[in-house]
Amino acid sequence: MCQDSPYIKNQCLGFLMKKAFQCIVGQADKALEPFDLTYAQWLVVDQLHTSGSTGLLNLAKALELDPGALTRTLERLEIKGLVKRVRTLQDKRTCQIELTHKSQAMMSTVPNILADVMNQHLQGLGPQEHNKLIHALNHVIKNANELKVHSPHMAAVHDSQLDTQFLPT
Repeated sequence: MCQDSPYIKNQCLGFLMKKAFQCIVGQADKALEPFDLTYAQWLVVDQLHTSGSTGLLNLAKALELDPGALTRTLERLEIKGLVKRVRTLQDKRTCQIELTHKSQAMMSTVPNILADVMNQHLQGLGPQEHNKLIHALNHVIKNANELKVHSPHMAAVHDSQLDTQFLPT
């Protein structure tokens, strides 16, 4: 196991992952200020760029977000002119969410800016340490996904944490 009792906060994997995530997101938010964008909003733009136009529920599922929280983020992105909702011809009650030309123009710049932010946080790690970190985090995610499938209680805990993890700022 990674840790014996007693609980030591600065040696707890969950605490350290959350702290690292908060540091990275904070710096990413600062780096994205010139674009009037937050990291949480960028994740939506990037997902739409990757998947193409899609409906709200599909987008929420892909981002592992609560549809209500995602709706608020989409409203902010729409005001900024980065996404648009387009009624489908088959069913006027449903919308597809699409990127605008303004957001598509960011796709050549923002990923490089975020890569710089990440590289700053990984400074001092050699290639082997970097690969080990990636492998270890993927292993933790795999275990979490297995817990979610095999343990309904853990799935509920996992889902409730995901609902608040990427709330827009």
